[in-house]
Amino acid sequence: MPAHSLDRLDTTERTLQRAQYEAFEFELIEQGVLVRNASHEDPSDHEYLVTIDDGLPDSCTCPADEHHQGPCKHRVAVAIRTPVLDSACNLQRVRNLSTRPVATL
Repeated sequence: MPAHSLDRLDTTERTLQRAQYEAFEFELIEQGVLVRNASHEDPSDHEYLVTIDDGLPDSCTCPADEHHQGPCKHRVAVAIRTPVLDSACNLQRVRNLSTRPVATL
């Protein structure tokens, strides 16, 4: 049985808690998952792109992901919401299939 994506992320307890209780909204887009933090007065000011690689939230455009050790709360939020992560992975697979050349007979 493959490890849960959360087991593959080296996260802190504080980041995990914030990923669980903050009011995140998710939108699948071509590049990955757009994560919006609706806990803020203006959620659009707190919107970041999480990219998926090998079934794992790999990077985020937020400042914390760039400047701190370990995954940010946005990456962890995607990882703990299995339907969001699975949908992003499936979309990525479909996109990869659609870019393959079609063999002709």
